[in-house]
Amino acid sequence: MSPALDSRLALAASLYEPCDTGADIGTDHGLLPCRLLRENICRRMVLTDISPKALAHARAQVEKQGLTDRVEFRCADGLEGLTAPVGCLSITGMGGKTVAEMLIRGRDRLEDAVLVLSCHTEQEAARRAVAEIGWHLAREEVCLSGGRYYLLWRAEKGQQALSPRDARLGPLWHEKKNELTIGYAQRRLWVLRRKAQGLKSAGAPAQEDQRLLKDTEEDIAFLTAWLEEGP
Repeated sequence: MSPALDSRLALAASLYEPCDTGADIGTDHGLLPCRLLRENICRRMVLTDISPKALAHARAQVEKQGLTDRVEFRCADGLEGLTAPVGCLSITGMGGKTVAEMLIRGRDRLEDAVLVLSCHTEQEAARRAVAEIGWHLAREEVCLSGGRYYLLWRAEKGQQALSPRDARLGPLWHEKKNELTIGYAQRRLWVLRRKAQGLKSAGAPAQEDQRLLKDTEEDIAFLTAWLEEGP
């Protein structure tokens, strides 16, 4: 019996495009691709990781679930392990700047792949990179896993114009008002208020800090108004 996925990885699996070959970049424990294979969302998977140790963990999980004949393992940095087109690929569990660098550096390897992305930090950098390479955020979903809120994206090929606020906060998640999005907005608001307080208490701010404070106050105003609106 395969291990249960936490809500973050289960959501990632639900965002995947069914395809012949998928890829999990920075696969670590290999649980997500095993779920995709067992549910026949992907017929085959390419699993890559820059860490030989992490790739060994993934290989052990794949072998345990009897899926070895459907998987290729490649020790590689970013998208360098993709040697042929894939229908869908996932990058989860990394910082936004790392994801952004991977996408920009490896854009020529993407072809028309659907992207499933999740960043623990620096989400603005990843959103801007998605737009820069010519993809757009088709879905943006919130989940709560291990007491922490996460945003996951499904990105598809096609241009998207992101406003500065959309790049900072996200363009889609707030279109649906439910327990998860409200909780996420409240958490973001708390973080932004602390950030604004820190910027204000720093004394005479430099020009860059003034811009950062202005953006932060705009985001606070948007989230406050959104939370006060009806359903």
